[in-house]
Amino acid sequence: MNSHEQYMDKAIEVANSTKLNGGVAIGAVLVDSKSGSIVSVGGSMVAISHDPTAHAEINAIRKAAEALNTDDLFSLTLYSTLEPCHMCLSAAAWARIPRIYFGAYRKDVDETLFDIKGDFSDEEEGKRMNLRENIGMSVIGGINEQACAQLLASHYEAPHHLVRLA
Repeated sequence: MNSHEQYMDKAIEVANSTKLNGGVAIGAVLVDSKSGSIVSVGGSMVAISHDPTAHAEINAIRKAAEALNTDDLFSLTLYSTLEPCHMCLSAAAWARIPRIYFGAYRKDVDETLFDIKGDFSDEEEGKRMNLRENIGMSVIGGINEQACAQLLASHYEAPHHLVRLA
């Protein structure tokens, strides 16, 4: 794999798997920027785990940090099916992840999924994030945007016993 669309397709696959297991259909993938290999994946497990921090991006970051035995993930790129919330964007900054690509924008999904209202953009906010050495974060959205937005729309079409929103 080596294109943004291919990595986002993997994040979509993770989101679909998460949905089938009772989570919210949001997926994230962390990729080694040099080799192109996938280091970790994560799905949104908030409702299942009863952990409000168990977002897809956080779960992927935790798995990558454990696998690499470091809290410095500067060599990785994060892909998420949905524009990250404040917590996930900040966690990526603390992990020093310099590049984030996401699929669906806030405007594409139910606004109650987010902790902030109004005209806010991770693409703009990322420019203000400091990765500790005055290195800015690059955040780019719209990768496979429609397919990613459809994930959450289809979440509501799941069998009733599997629908558990965070």
